[in-house]
Amino acid sequence: MTKYIYGLFAVLFMSAFITSCTEEEGTEPGGDGVPVITVYQYAASLPYNSDNDVALRIATNHKVTSAYYLAEPAADQQSRLESLGEDGYARYVVENGTEVEGISGNTTVDVVVTGMSGPYVITIVGTDGSALSSRSVEFTGLAWEDVVDGTYVFGTVATSGQAAANIVSQTSLPTTLQVCTTDATLYRFRDVFGEGYSMKINLLDQTATDDDGEYRFFRVPSITTPFSYGSYGAVSIQDIGYWQGDASFVTAGGYESGMYADYSCFIFVAYSCSAGTIGYGYDYFLPE
Repeated sequence: MTKYIYGLFAVLFMSAFITSCTEEEGTEPGGDGVPVITVYQYAASLPYNSDNDVALRIATNHKVTSAYYLAEPAADQQSRLESLGEDGYARYVVENGTEVEGISGNTTVDVVVTGMSGPYVITIVGTDGSALSSRSVEFTGLAWEDVVDGTYVFGTVATSGQAAANIVSQTSLPTTLQVCTTDATLYRFRDVFGEGYSMKINLLDQTATDDDGEYRFFRVPSITTPFSYGSYGAVSIQDIGYWQGDASFVTAGGYESGMYADYSCFIFVAYSCSAGTIGYGYDYFLPE
């Protein structure tokens, strides 16, 4: 059963989540004569799993005395909405949803909704005891299937001459290549940098051939690792195209990443910290 977890500190949203937030359309809470809620949606940060959990910030005006939320698979939500209508569905959420703790007039409360797999709709309803104010956000939880076990090998960071292994204190790490069950172009190296720190890769519809055979290009979105670089804090990894803001680097610029038919991969990535780029170079995935 989906669990609902409360009490995420506001500072987490202001720092860890601010780069990936979206605001649900609606009226800002203020001096209105009716209950009004505003919902902000963020990527959930560790220890939550952003593949299946989402963070919400619920803001209410002075008329709201209580608020409730309900997460349902999108198909179920749509069927129930068509059957009950908007007002009827809002009342259904109040009667069957989870009450948001800590609502008292002008309030901002943070909630994390967890354990979703597939497309979901989360509906939040604020009420003054009679009138209702409803907002909904969408979230698609990811599910994964194992493809092959293997080893992730750290290469050399070219610009500094420092081995990437010196950053992570190991030359290689065991991992499992997985594919997303709802997106055949989305893969990940599960927990390659530690529990909760998977590296996702997005396959492109473009191939090339070298001495080892045909491979398919892929992109590597930024991931923050649990590793630190001196006093400069956490190390993040991304492909050169994201680093330079130019996708051509990874398909025509000589800095590509690719996957062969046997799932072996070469991965050209840049390592960065708060002080800037540490360097860049090739890492590899070697299937068993």
